[in-house]
Amino acid sequence: MKLWFKYLAGIAFGALLFWVSPPSLFEPGAAFYLASEIAVRIGFYVLELLLLVNIPLAVVKLYEEKRFWGLSLQSFAFFALSLLVATILGLGAALLVLPIRLPLLSDIAAPVAQGFGKGFLELFPANISELFLRSGDWPLPALLLSLCIGLAMAHDPIAAKPFTNILDSLSRILHTINVFITEIAGALLIPISAKAFYLMAGSLRQGIYGSFILYLSSACIGLLLIVLPLALFLLNGKKNPLPLLYSSLPAALAAMSSGGMRFALGTIIRQSRENQGIKRRYNAVFLPSGLFTGRIGTAFIAAFSFVAVLSSYSQLTISLPRILLVAVLIPLASLAASTSLSSGPIAVITLACGLFGRGFENGYLVIVPVAFLLAMMAGFLDALWIGAAQSLVAKGSIKADSKVPRNFI
Repeated sequence: MKLWFKYLAGIAFGALLFWVSPPSLFEPGAAFYLASEIAVRIGFYVLELLLLVNIPLAVVKLYEEKRFWGLSLQSFAFFALSLLVATILGLGAALLVLPIRLPLLSDIAAPVAQGFGKGFLELFPANISELFLRSGDWPLPALLLSLCIGLAMAHDPIAAKPFTNILDSLSRILHTINVFITEIAGALLIPISAKAFYLMAGSLRQGIYGSFILYLSSACIGLLLIVLPLALFLLNGKKNPLPLLYSSLPAALAAMSSGGMRFALGTIIRQSRENQGIKRRYNAVFLPSGLFTGRIGTAFIAAFSFVAVLSSYSQLTISLPRILLVAVLIPLASLAASTSLSSGPIAVITLACGLFGRGFENGYLVIVPVAFLLAMMAGFLDALWIGAAQSLVAKGSIKADSKVPRNFI
């Protein structure tokens, strides 16, 4: 049975569970809320360790091939450029449907996103043991240490060979566990998607964001059905883009249901290897690059939403200098927000509002009631692009043994 079908079935059962269950069961601390949190944690159970093990192996093997720095720079540049393009497309889509008015609500509380300064400090914590105390979040500081270990191993590969063999065995074992988790992810998605439908219903209950959601959904559909296939068609030698998108569908469904990338990471790793034929050493370089600099759905939705928030403040006009400023702020804020796997468009908008200034620092509050809905749409687009684009990052430099669509997992 295909993964996407299992995941879709889990989402359908989750919708049914939400339909027949009282809302009180989905509130914080209640049964379905806890079940959803446990399911997400199971999905991320071995992924942090798998990433930390795969990176030193990738560095050692790619150093032998003299490809490490070239592939790393190519992947970062490719995904960073896609992030900038997505931001421009989001701004353009918002400008096409102006004016967009959002309710200027009061008494809304939201966590403040991590700032640039704090994020950089956490890359080098005061105590190295703190690297492994952020379980469930984006382990960027730990990945940086893993990269340093890999570079040291590559410097003296003969001395590091026994440790390399240990890491290789551990990587294979963890990959087997990850395969098992992705196989049962359809069942795990039942409580996760039920909670997602509960949060989505709460976002839409009052109906005051109806026009904004309609415009944004139309823009996302245009990005999904027109822009992404066209980009893949042109970047992949004018080949049919649908197999690449289809190969990433399971991860996109997982990310959409959970509202973030944490639960989808295991599926991305597996589908990259088993559908697209990308070896572990390449995936270990491409995936962190995509997660940190390639979240195009998050950037697109954040840019669109930021213009909507900006246009809702009558004292602020939409001018070319401000649009150019936003085109710079959104990618920067996306990079900063990507230091956490749990962050979504609301974190990017929060950072962008703070950097924008001009009394606009709290402007993000008007978008908080629909934050989870934005995260669901962004998660779907992020996972779809990161999963599909990995085969394009170093086109011509690596040989991928991809399968035909009928043999996809």
